[in-house]
Amino acid sequence: MIRGIIWDFAGVLLHTIRGTFNSMMAERLEVPVEHVNRVMSGPENDLWDLGEIDDNTFFDYIISDIGLSVEKKAALASFVRDDFYVDKELVKMIREMRKEYKTILLTNFPAHLHEFLETVWDVEGAFDQIIASCDVKLLKPDLRMYRLALDAVGCDAEEAVFIDDREVNVKAAREMGMEGILFKSKESAVDALNRIFKAS
Repeated sequence: MIRGIIWDFAGVLLHTIRGTFNSMMAERLEVPVEHVNRVMSGPENDLWDLGEIDDNTFFDYIISDIGLSVEKKAALASFVRDDFYVDKELVKMIREMRKEYKTILLTNFPAHLHEFLETVWDVEGAFDQIIASCDVKLLKPDLRMYRLALDAVGCDAEEAVFIDDREVNVKAAREMGMEGILFKSKESAVDALNRIFKAS
């Protein structure tokens, strides 16, 4: 029997207003996307998600690495704040699911997450607990991250469903024994959840 539903954030609930994270950043910085792909795949991005470096330090790194003027930092600050939206319909569905299941948000995300959740990205009432990499100093697909989520639900792996848009993260959850859903669209994810609910 399913007792908990564990949700990823970026790419599942949080989306860019168009394109991808990297393509949107490239547009705002007016640089080829290959430059953004490079800086976002480096260890500095992990440090950002872990809360080891703040936005200002990470933006300085991007500006320096790509070779941009310091004025572009304002574009980065605006990008991370204004160029995203939360799927309100899906959040509403999660609020309803919470009446029957424990719901956990499990995300790799920098420290500005909490401020933005309280302001521009309202998910109030959707989750029993938010577990973020910047707080716990772990990154998916580290299995310790999933264990924290299961502990928050108070269930075994077989009693939880995990939804994420990255295959490597879903694979890790399945290896632990959880039901895993690779998020491709809201409709397909909800359909997959309903099938799991019926089977349990």
